[in-house]
Amino acid sequence: MKKATFITYLIIYVISASTNYFFVKFGLRYATPLSYMSIRYLMAGFILAMITILMHGKYYFVLNKDMLLLSLFSSMSTALWAYGLVFIDPGSSAIFGYTMPLFAIPLSVILIHERPRSLNVIGAIVGFIGVSIYGISSIMKGVSLIGSILTIVNAVFWALYSIYFRKLNKYDGLIVVSNMFILGSVILALMDIVINGPSGAFMVRWVPAFIENLLGTSIIGGALLFLIWYLMVNTVGVSNSTPYIFSVPALTLVLNYLIMGIAPTIYEVVGSAIMFLGIYLASL
Repeated sequence: MKKATFITYLIIYVISASTNYFFVKFGLRYATPLSYMSIRYLMAGFILAMITILMHGKYYFVLNKDMLLLSLFSSMSTALWAYGLVFIDPGSSAIFGYTMPLFAIPLSVILIHERPRSLNVIGAIVGFIGVSIYGISSIMKGVSLIGSILTIVNAVFWALYSIYFRKLNKYDGLIVVSNMFILGSVILALMDIVINGPSGAFMVRWVPAFIENLLGTSIIGGALLFLIWYLMVNTVGVSNSTPYIFSVPALTLVLNYLIMGIAPTIYEVVGSAIMFLGIYLASL
């Protein structure tokens, strides 16, 4: 029963995460990256807060340094990811973004003094070889170097906020994530004002296509995605859940071909396969 429940959650998670790349990519036609992500964060945070109240009958804010840093790193990760998606396709974004565990290993050593196992180190090395093969091949094919770099730096901040999420493990996961989204929406809005001026929020074109993609990324790629991750972890634990989520970039590459007609080269397929192997080893 537990296995069947986990498989159901995993399928929903992978589909939600993969389609989210396209919701964001297409929604960016109508808004600046920071405005778009700020609205997305606010909506997702509010929905998760309502779900938390329904599930637990209460809601509260965690106000400490770790929560502030979690929200800041999450906002930076999301901002860089969205800016990267302006320049590159969803498939490449998923591959470069899911290098996160490769950065999480050394950062965990530095920040929380976690000693990696030999298999984790080997996996990180193999993963970097794979992403290097994929990256060189895709850039030679014409994928934007700027977009690729922005997305890889996004993975560094993703690794940072994953570590700080673990530092807040004494609190309920839904509370932490919804707090992160709500505080992050404020941070992203402030970043938007600094970069685009007060008029940044008014650059959003509230056409039906934008609203559809906004609802998609806020509900399916935001609230639902993190709710399902919470349920997966509660079902089988973090260590048993993590290796399977790397099917997300694989499905995104398939959707990249079906939706956008972008087929990966043989070198990109080989590079991504080696990267997936490395990340799997690093996550064991």
